[in-house]
Amino acid sequence: MPPAFRQRLLQLHLLAGLTAGIVLTTVAVAGAWMVFRPQLEPQAYPELFTVAPGTERVPLDMLAASAGAAYPGRKMNLVRFWSDPTRSAMIRCTNGDQIYLDPWTGRVLGMQNRYRGLFGYAESIHRFLGLGSSFGTHVTAVAALLFIFIILSGLVLWLPSAWRAVRNALTLNFRLTGRARLLNWHRTLGAYAAVFVLLSAITGLPHAYYWYEHAIYRVTGSPLPEAPVASPSGPGQLPVEQLWRRAHAELPDYESANLYFPKDGDNAAGIWIVGADAPHPHARSQYYVDAATGVLLRATPYAESSAGHKLFYWMLAWHLGQAGGPVTQVLVFLATLCVPVLAVTGAWSYFRRTRRRPKLQAFDPPQERE
Repeated sequence: MPPAFRQRLLQLHLLAGLTAGIVLTTVAVAGAWMVFRPQLEPQAYPELFTVAPGTERVPLDMLAASAGAAYPGRKMNLVRFWSDPTRSAMIRCTNGDQIYLDPWTGRVLGMQNRYRGLFGYAESIHRFLGLGSSFGTHVTAVAALLFIFIILSGLVLWLPSAWRAVRNALTLNFRLTGRARLLNWHRTLGAYAAVFVLLSAITGLPHAYYWYEHAIYRVTGSPLPEAPVASPSGPGQLPVEQLWRRAHAELPDYESANLYFPKDGDNAAGIWIVGADAPHPHARSQYYVDAATGVLLRATPYAESSAGHKLFYWMLAWHLGQAGGPVTQVLVFLATLCVPVLAVTGAWSYFRRTRRRPKLQAFDPPQERE
């Protein structure tokens, strides 16, 4: 690598790191906190997530009625439920409030906003730094773009000049001291964590920018996701339970399901079902049912879905550490925790170097000869 190019790349690497370092560290710590959310949240809030199994589940309409009576004035967006008999059902409202119910009795267990609680606050910080979705999402997305550059440029700068030096470049040297030790930790931990944090940055962007999401579908030659045309909404809508049963007949063996309530002016009810044999928790089979007629408008099992659909939801699963089971969760968790270490060691090394840089002596021009 030409020395001039390497020096310029190093300067850009440092500038990007110093500019976005605080944001990236904050987002990474919040993301690490969320990695084990599926396992830990039911333990933290058993009163909301755990129920005693019954003999027959109540209709979804009864759940919606109970939620509306307990917390009036909220517009319901979706109802989510699981096949696990000990798991509660959840209704999410458009303002982010999540109402938890016993699917066997219809009893309201309580409410917690999506961005509140031990893990809700972490999600708010991770996605938009707690600044609100309209502004904060752009801040974290720009930081993620800078992070991609930081990782790629760091890998280029890390590459040893000879293959025999790779082993030393991948080894933490505890005998070093001072700035040499900081650089060794920064380079070595960065090399190990690079693949995972790079994937985390890349897979997080589709959920911040629609153009990025659409690019995934276009690059894979897949049609953009859109709901089918249904009859106009009106007073004659069928019970929600009937809509669910129509879609459930297409995929009887399921792990979880989301039913999106029809929007004003459109009777297309979207029902996303994750099969019991799905490759990851976001491998969604998509069904649309006309809420007025009960006609199945579209059925797209996950196995038959487009490459863009599969890639998009795999990226979501990977970003959340759920594409590969507990092993992936642990690796993503450890790699994410490397981000604050890389930020601290990189910044500390930089400031130590600038502090010790010798000052240039004043230049006195020679006296002109008389």
